[in-house]
Amino acid sequence: MRRSLIYYWRVHLGLLLGTAVATTALTGALLVGDSMRGSLRDLALERLGQIDYALLAAHFFRSDLTTELPGGHAPVILLNGSARHAETQALAAGVQIQGIDVRFSALFPESGPALRDALKPAPSQPFPSLVVSASLQRALGLELGDAVLLSLERPSQTYRESLFGRRATDDLVTTLRVVLTGVLPDSGAGRFGLRSHQHLPLNAYLDLQILQRALGQQDRVNALLIASPNSQHQDLQRALAQHLTLADRKLDLALHSNYIELTSTRFVLDDSIRTAALANTATHQLKTATFSTYLANALEGNGHQVPYSTVTALDNPTGLYLADGQPAPPLAADALYLDTWTAQELAATPGDSISLTYYVVGPRHELRTEQAHFRLQGIVQMRGLAIDPTLTPEYPGLQEEGDMAAWDAPFPIDMGQIRPQDEAYWDQYGAAPKAFVAAPTGQRLWGSRHGALTAIRFYPSSSAQYERLHQDLLARLSQTTAGFSLRSVRQEALRAATGATDFSGLFIGFSLFLIAAAALLVVLLCKFSLEQRAREAGLLLATGYPLAAVGRRFLGEGIALAALGALLGLAGAPLYAYLMLAGLHTLWLEAIGTPFLSLHVSWLSLGVGYLSTLLLVSLALWRTVQRFHRLPVRALLAGALDTAPRLPRRRSTVLAALGLVIALTLSVLAGMADAATAAALFLGSGTAALLALLALFAVWLRAPTASRLSSSLGLGLLNSTRKPSRSTLCTSLVACATFVIVAAGAHRQVEWSDDPGTGGFSLVAEAEIPLHQDLNSVDGRFELGLSTDLGTARFFPFRVLPGDDVSCLNLYIPQTPRVLGASTEFIQRGGLPFRQTLPLTPDERANPWRLLQRDLGPGIIPAIGDFNSAQWILHKRLGDDIPIAEGLSVRLVGLLDGSLFQSELLIAEDRFAAHFPEREGYGYFLVETEQPATVAAALERELAAYGLDATLSTERLRGYRAVENTYLATFQTLGLLGLLLGTLGLGILILRNVLERSGELAALSACGFRRARLGAMLLYEHGFLLLAGEGIGSVAALIAVAPRLFDPTPLPWASLGLSLGLVFAAGLLACAVASHSALRRPLLATLKAE
Repeated sequence: MRRSLIYYWRVHLGLLLGTAVATTALTGALLVGDSMRGSLRDLALERLGQIDYALLAAHFFRSDLTTELPGGHAPVILLNGSARHAETQALAAGVQIQGIDVRFSALFPESGPALRDALKPAPSQPFPSLVVSASLQRALGLELGDAVLLSLERPSQTYRESLFGRRATDDLVTTLRVVLTGVLPDSGAGRFGLRSHQHLPLNAYLDLQILQRALGQQDRVNALLIASPNSQHQDLQRALAQHLTLADRKLDLALHSNYIELTSTRFVLDDSIRTAALANTATHQLKTATFSTYLANALEGNGHQVPYSTVTALDNPTGLYLADGQPAPPLAADALYLDTWTAQELAATPGDSISLTYYVVGPRHELRTEQAHFRLQGIVQMRGLAIDPTLTPEYPGLQEEGDMAAWDAPFPIDMGQIRPQDEAYWDQYGAAPKAFVAAPTGQRLWGSRHGALTAIRFYPSSSAQYERLHQDLLARLSQTTAGFSLRSVRQEALRAATGATDFSGLFIGFSLFLIAAAALLVVLLCKFSLEQRAREAGLLLATGYPLAAVGRRFLGEGIALAALGALLGLAGAPLYAYLMLAGLHTLWLEAIGTPFLSLHVSWLSLGVGYLSTLLLVSLALWRTVQRFHRLPVRALLAGALDTAPRLPRRRSTVLAALGLVIALTLSVLAGMADAATAAALFLGSGTAALLALLALFAVWLRAPTASRLSSSLGLGLLNSTRKPSRSTLCTSLVACATFVIVAAGAHRQVEWSDDPGTGGFSLVAEAEIPLHQDLNSVDGRFELGLSTDLGTARFFPFRVLPGDDVSCLNLYIPQTPRVLGASTEFIQRGGLPFRQTLPLTPDERANPWRLLQRDLGPGIIPAIGDFNSAQWILHKRLGDDIPIAEGLSVRLVGLLDGSLFQSELLIAEDRFAAHFPEREGYGYFLVETEQPATVAAALERELAAYGLDATLSTERLRGYRAVENTYLATFQTLGLLGLLLGTLGLGILILRNVLERSGELAALSACGFRRARLGAMLLYEHGFLLLAGEGIGSVAALIAVAPRLFDPTPLPWASLGLSLGLVFAAGLLACAVASHSALRRPLLATLKAE
């Protein structure tokens, strides 16, 4: 074997190198996947430091909760906001502002000490210290000592979308001036974040106590970071349940002399708290009464009016007494009680009609004046509940004022309506209600998604009852119900780090043509090697060697070479992977967003790559050796291997007809299918067309032909039919390369002004601090101080539930997707192209956005997402459910086609508000305007305090499509390498063909044909096969991408033409080199040998 390997070293070297290239490409692709997963994992662990769990709350809670839990803890304040350079006014939105102390620094042993030291203020420092990540420093162009203005949302004691909610900018935004004292590298604490994303976060760190004072939240935080690797999630859950108090849940249970009262520091009890509070009162033998107190602008009757009075809706009138001293009976739905003082002011008697005028907050936070009419059911005495001011929550700006004229309310008050007797009543009774209505009536008039009840009272009152009720309430209120969420952030990060995209499979796909070309090269070299040794095989068989022994000898030599070549390939695989990672950090950076990848090599991938390539080469060798079994010894001794019968024309004709029928059938079905199915059907149709056209070409090659051209061109065309199988193989190689290049290149997205993916919107704007004003109204713009530069711009606002980016921009697996609440106006407007929908009614077919208003039952909300995000990132299909909260899922009823909404899911605003009442305001906007640049500049300038960032919609789409285009560019780049190997294989086929015809070429030379003319003849022959292959591949590829031909988005014809030109040039070069190599041989000696 050794001497044989040395004697045939040229062919064996080719087999060795071909195997090495195939192994390198396959194993390198697997290592790219390992490196992606390993880098994502490293990044996830780096940004968390020693943090294992995070307790997150929708409100602030006491920071000393940490002393009651196991493990290491860091109470922190985590807020989103914006940062602005005090001098240059450079603005950065999406800043993560964190209030921390030394306990947080301890969670990051490497970068924590530097962070701790940098936050210590210098003795003469006028403003608090600020430490930022290097990414934020670059974004603002900061230097140490620069002043920075941080804008963040001010906590609100009341719900902002309630009547007493304060929505002015001064009430919403806190601006803090700080000085930069330190910069952290983009690693460790500098990369800290609880959401999985590979992009660099913009982190800003402040001293915890300074941020608490700025927010008015002394000794309170909104997050707790826990380092407890040995604790289980359920154990921490139980510990938290034991130590979280009602005060932590914004509740107060007070023991009074004759009742126990449950209230909320947010003034309204939501429905879940109401259910928990009333669930077990019968067991404790308690009676209950619920109260909902609201402020009326006026009570009117008999031509008289009492301004600004509180009205209480109750389900149990116990504590109210009629004028005759009897307990007041329950109220009818259309009736009310007035206290004696109010009845006298209105000159009212039972049976009179009383009007109640009040404010309600509209869907765009506008105040609307409503009026309700009642029948006066009775007049109650001024005692008991009728003079109880505690029925009214202590709203800021009202109860603490000594006079009504001094009220500081967040809504308009006409002070001219307030009379001296109203002030006298206020001095004596305070905010005691002047009217009472039935509980269902109050819910109907002023109930909101936050709830309607302001208090629940339990009777009778005793210390024992209080303790039992207190413990029962704590047991029934889960942490999620109370606005707390305990997340296993480390486990979540590790799950997400497996990657939303399988980069091993992706780069195997990208390298597929390269791998296939290397495999084809190996097969050709195997055949070429063994065919050269046919006489040797015949001689061995003629001298008595068994056929099996000869086969084992040749197969053993080949497998030994393949094993060695695969080992060489393994050595090159890390280099191939490293080059691919370098490409992802440079040429293809848009695919990953930021250069964070590092090489990771696993023994599993090395083993899989080695064994897969060795198996492939062994099969190729075995198939080639099997040819010797079918040939007689005489043929082997003569070196005549081409004795197999040709494939009959009839079989090729049948294959062609079958392929055309399949292609036509799939095309017809595609015309009746939805967009997604049609694309797959057209791809199948194109593939069938490729096979059919190649079969037709094979039929033509086998047809008896005679060229009427006496030139070199005519001889070349005639010679192309001499070996139909070999010519078909050459043409197929070029056709497949062309098919892949054209099909991939046709999907490359180009920018154009009328992109349907924008839906006609010019701008996408996002605010870190939600807005509560109507940007389409004059009053709303005036309240925000917006200039006239907005002109006729029309805004479509969306509510935002924070979550993971579900687009291709996020390489991690999304754990909980970001959700937008779409307004009724947006749903009615429609727009944006759909790829798949589930309509049931004509209205839903005409406007698929109406699918968001469909009722799917409890716990399921209809949602619309983007097709690409659903299929490739979430791995979901139309009709699938996706959990977004505990006990709540969304169902995909529509999928958009390449839209602006690739990073989130959309639900109807009313469903959003009902299920997420704590998410107030609007943080996402689509804008229609003819002057996008002017409007964007005005919004960013005048709403800088809100951290608003406006982007051209085409630019947003470009960011998504850049990832797809980058993947295609990667495929084309690796496809080019495959084309080079394929060209080498084509050259080997041509060289083999020319060498077999060396006698013919010698005879032609002896008859007077010059070498130049013989070279031209060979070039024409194989150039024709190249053109045929490109034509067949192009036609089939255009069938495969037929939807793109009818898509309004233009095709990249220039790049496609360039790619096809490169394929043709590479093929001609291979033809020229092979022909030149063959014609350099001494033809006279060849003729003598014949």
